[in-house]
Amino acid sequence: MNSILLVGDDGSRTSAEMGTGACIARTIRFRNALIGQGFNVLVCSPGEGRAGVSEVRRIIADGSFDCIVAISPFPAEAAVGSASELPLWIDMNGMHPAELQLKQDRDGRSGERMLRMLSMENGLLSRGDAFSTPSRRQAYAVYGELLLLGRNLSGSSSQLKVFPIPHCSNKVDGFSRKLDGVTRILSTGSFNLWFDEITMFDALEQAMGSNSSIRFEATGGRVSFSPDKYDNFCKMVESSQFKDRFSLHGWVSADELDEIYSRASIAAYTDIISPETLLGARTRVLDWVSRGIPVVCTEGAEISEDIRRHNMGIVVPSADSEALANAFLALAENPLARQKISQDQEKWSCTTGASSQVFKPLFNWCGKPCIVKGRQYGKPTVPAMDSFAYLKEIFFELADSAGLSYALKRFAKKVLQNSTL
Repeated sequence: MNSILLVGDDGSRTSAEMGTGACIARTIRFRNALIGQGFNVLVCSPGEGRAGVSEVRRIIADGSFDCIVAISPFPAEAAVGSASELPLWIDMNGMHPAELQLKQDRDGRSGERMLRMLSMENGLLSRGDAFSTPSRRQAYAVYGELLLLGRNLSGSSSQLKVFPIPHCSNKVDGFSRKLDGVTRILSTGSFNLWFDEITMFDALEQAMGSNSSIRFEATGGRVSFSPDKYDNFCKMVESSQFKDRFSLHGWVSADELDEIYSRASIAAYTDIISPETLLGARTRVLDWVSRGIPVVCTEGAEISEDIRRHNMGIVVPSADSEALANAFLALAENPLARQKISQDQEKWSCTTGASSQVFKPLFNWCGKPCIVKGRQYGKPTVPAMDSFAYLKEIFFELADSAGLSYALKRFAKKVLQNSTL
């Protein structure tokens, strides 16, 4: 079997509470799928920027690999920056410019962040020999980006392709449910920029007012890039007449999370309508499904269509707290319905959602990796990272948003300390 360098984030130097949970989960799923198929896999979790590039270069120089599989954004950037000539598969794990558009511009640096992200995305799209995405919808978006860059997508033996590697469920050995007659509704992971905490809270209050058995447990929550969502939710809970029925655990260990999973009757997430919701994935749902926990969620993300199509839970309209509350009550009061959903989740996990099925395109490519050659006719929307043209664009953005003196100070810091703008 071929030897693969998997450049991602396995959680060895970061944690989910730092906002890297999706990259960690994606890296682990890719690693497990490749190892399960018999490939030799070495995982590299590089730092950001030049230090990460140097790490990847050292590992490539010291090893013998047939190809690289990289998980974006920052690990994949390090793989591209290493200038390796090995065939490179890049997993475009999320539409990052869409995520940035949801961030409040409190410090006046939103333009700078967007230029940074666009430069990164262009670099990835210009270098990859094959691409994957966590949703089918994003695969079409990436095709559009590649066409605008003028990369050749015409049919040939070395055709540049984008493969959706969407939702898959991994069987959890030794897991058992410990239901006790209390209806525990669970939320896990980040309250990120597209999380609708208001609809979630309103629905929980309505459901708790109608059914005294309902409790709510949340793990995770606050992350540095999106503190307001969780903080606002905590304030609403503190003023709720049902506050004693809310348990907000924060970030917990894997063992604690497994124990919380075992008690959950329902798991839920709520999204606001946004481009990120339209194109993104909800990786946490896969952990719920693999443990047989019925899902209640709002529509919008692609995975909600799979949940509805395969009876893995109940999907309600976005921002409709009454519909969400009714879904909670319907499952709370009908254990047989929950049991049927759990059975259908297991069926999906063994068929359409099986890792061996979903990852077939990756297995095939890693078995015969190839470099896609051909001229790129289009120009990136933002110049290459740290090029003179890029630094010039950043300088004028900073001057416009924060003033000339601030832009000069940042530029001097870049030149004198060789740090990143």
